[in-house]
Amino acid sequence: MTPVLLAVLMPGLLMSTPTPASSPVPSFARLPLEQRRAEIKELTRERLVELFVMTPVAELLDAGKAAAAQMGTYEARVVKRERVSGKLMKPQTIHLTVRQSPRAVRLEILDGPAKGRKVVYDSTVKKNELRVREAGVLGLAGPMWLDIHSELTRSDSNHPINDFAFTSIIGVLEDSFKKGEAFGGFTRKDEGFDAAGRYCISVNAPPGAEHLYATRARICMDPVLALPVIMEIDDKHGPLERFDFSNVKPVAQADFSPSSL
Repeated sequence: MTPVLLAVLMPGLLMSTPTPASSPVPSFARLPLEQRRAEIKELTRERLVELFVMTPVAELLDAGKAAAAQMGTYEARVVKRERVSGKLMKPQTIHLTVRQSPRAVRLEILDGPAKGRKVVYDSTVKKNELRVREAGVLGLAGPMWLDIHSELTRSDSNHPINDFAFTSIIGVLEDSFKKGEAFGGFTRKDEGFDAAGRYCISVNAPPGAEHLYATRARICMDPVLALPVIMEIDDKHGPLERFDFSNVKPVAQADFSPSSL
């Protein structure tokens, strides 16, 4: 983040512009969560608006990756909706647990298609397979190992399970923004804070841009978490993906073992 941004976030902490030879000031997103929460309480809404307006989208997304990495292992409630193979799927509500590195994912579908399905993935156990237990009658057969790229595991998502994390979804947006630079760059519109206190920004691809996964995106940042908790992605055909994260929090322990299903 820029020195000006750090000064807005942490008044008094930054006494001068740091040079490569000086001790680096940690970015806001890399602060411990509770310290970040305390800093936010000291800022007015007007200062927060100023903060977001002056920060390029690329830096906001980079802050999101840093915040997710700093959190380590986290859990969240996610409402997900995707268009897969041309079909807009019904929304799914998911309880998600992610270990950032080495990557591991645990999820349970709480509502929507495949309600009751439980999935565990641990890259240190099997890099290209996940363990799944279906709900109801299908679950009587017990948990099964499946390839993460198989038709069964990708029937309701555009992404393999190891991409179901803040850093990977952010990476999809970053890739489109980078490719869009060759055509003049995405345009930005700041919507401001929504009713839930998230700062929202819409971005649109430049005219003539080709081969972009996202031609439009809407991103809503949680100031305390420093994470994009809402990410809406459209392609040239319309709505493609919607991710709405809530109740995001770090967890000290999580069970990603295949035997836990």
